[in-house]
Amino acid sequence: MLLAELLIDRKGEILDSWADQVLATYPPDAAMIFKKGKNQFANPVGCAVKNTLWTVYALLFEKNTTEGIVDSLEQMVLIRAVQTFIPSEAVSMAYILKGVVKDFCRQEKVADLEGWHVFEEKVDILAYTLFDLYAACRERLYQTRLAELKSGNHIITDGGCPSKLMDGNTARKAELKPIVV
Repeated sequence: MLLAELLIDRKGEILDSWADQVLATYPPDAAMIFKKGKNQFANPVGCAVKNTLWTVYALLFEKNTTEGIVDSLEQMVLIRAVQTFIPSEAVSMAYILKGVVKDFCRQEKVADLEGWHVFEEKVDILAYTLFDLYAACRERLYQTRLAELKSGNHIITDGGCPSKLMDGNTARKAELKPIVV
């Protein structure tokens, strides 16, 4: 069996495993919720991750194109940029896919070296795209926070604005607060 055939024949299993492992990058309690919920309103993060992965997989391995990949990834990367992921964690989903496919190749005893090189090239494109999008999203968050500080709106928004997450001092202070029981 060729790798391209495996990617099509076992698509559902590969995608389920990939989505589970990407969602496992979240804290355990959140990951459990994200994996179970199917309603996009009750579980926007879980649905965004699953929908994005399915779309990206279809583009890369069924349609054989990278056109439209940026649009597909943007919502999920925006979510991960606002959350407290470091860059390597935010883009790790590309490398998680490599591991998932390697496991399926071992199970099916697929030894298609040429197919593997093509697959790795596509995964590398995915990783580069994820990193570029993540960096751009974080830059927008910093610019938003800077604009808030310059305009004085930070006084109003410091209670719950996502850009407040960018303030490392606040995060450190929150960690140091004693818990009162």
